[in-house]
Amino acid sequence: MAPIRLILERYFGHREFQPYQEEIIGDLLKKRDVLAVLATGGGKSLCYQLPALLGDGTTLVVSPLIALMKDQVDELQARGVAAESLNSSVSYTKLRQITTDLAENRISLLYLSPERAVSREFLKAIADVRISLIAIDEAHCISMWGHQFRPEYRDLRLLKERFPDTPVVALTATATPDVREDIIRQLNLCDPKVYVGTFDRKNLRYSVERRGADVYSRIRAYLQQHPGEAGIVYCATRDQTESLARRLKEDGFLALPYHAGLSTRMRSRAQEQFLAGEIPIIAATTAFGMGIDKQDVRFVMHDGMPRDLEAYYQETGRAGRDGKPGDCILFYDEEDERRIRQLIARDYSSELQREIARKKLDAFSGYCKTTECRRRWILSYFGEENGKERCGACDNCTQKRRAKKSGSRAAPRAGII
Repeated sequence: MAPIRLILERYFGHREFQPYQEEIIGDLLKKRDVLAVLATGGGKSLCYQLPALLGDGTTLVVSPLIALMKDQVDELQARGVAAESLNSSVSYTKLRQITTDLAENRISLLYLSPERAVSREFLKAIADVRISLIAIDEAHCISMWGHQFRPEYRDLRLLKERFPDTPVVALTATATPDVREDIIRQLNLCDPKVYVGTFDRKNLRYSVERRGADVYSRIRAYLQQHPGEAGIVYCATRDQTESLARRLKEDGFLALPYHAGLSTRMRSRAQEQFLAGEIPIIAATTAFGMGIDKQDVRFVMHDGMPRDLEAYYQETGRAGRDGKPGDCILFYDEEDERRIRQLIARDYSSELQREIARKKLDAFSGYCKTTECRRRWILSYFGEENGKERCGACDNCTQKRRAKKSGSRAAPRAGII
């Protein structure tokens, strides 16, 4: 394992592995399929980037977002790694160059969208290319039981069929036991080794507050008490991100909006300024954050519920990646539930999908309303046992006197169906 340690330090600047990284890399080098469920900040990308530097072919990395591809490719290239990406923003000239480099074995890692990965043209182009590893990032997108389901992910099983001797690693930060089983089945993984890290981010503090007309004043008060700290405020709509960023700027805070309706240049600029520490506060829709490697995010607020606990856990996980304390604050009211139920009825085409989404919403509603430990609720949802009655770091556990509410819901069992 000595070469692995040398590459870890030379290319990635680390002297030690995070939990499960070394074991996952070892299995992949032995050509074994792997499913890895590691929390945000757990170092999932290293699990395929490092073996790519030891292989004698190309590692394909399927990723759902162009911004995520760009960040990782830029970072790898800065470290001297031969990495490229194929997506809708790539020019024809660049596409031809990448195709030539692939054929001549000059690319170690190639990032691409799920649609491109299984396209007839791409599969034909790599027919004679040595593919040493296939990595499926954000693998929960393959499952209707997971959040952010993307039907095009279902076709990724073609990669395993086309390259049966090439190991596949599926990676995600959030997957219930049901979702893990579905990932394995949908990708047709062969006797995979499954690694599930802890979902317990001990440095994060969880709290839920009733939203009221004064929600902006409470956000502002928090920021005044934590001057200059980096954080994300998630909003339900694009208009809300614009409005919040404008009000914060009027009150003297450095803040920018981020949502899918902005131009590519504006989104890229906001992301770059946030990562560089020039703009500490981003008011964003869920379009922001996936794959963002900013270690010193001190808070993640939600002005309104996401659709489910998976999404909430993933978004709050962007706080405290440096191991220092981070605050996860959710402003909630029953109107959120009504809004999401309407979206479920509108957005899902099948009754099965609607049923799954409603059960997820019910579990999230229970998290918001419980008077018991919120951390324990989250862990139980993801199938992780925790013997502690009190975590000491959520609002319910730190209150000296908690009013005993009749009819408080019990923690959910692992999985949802």
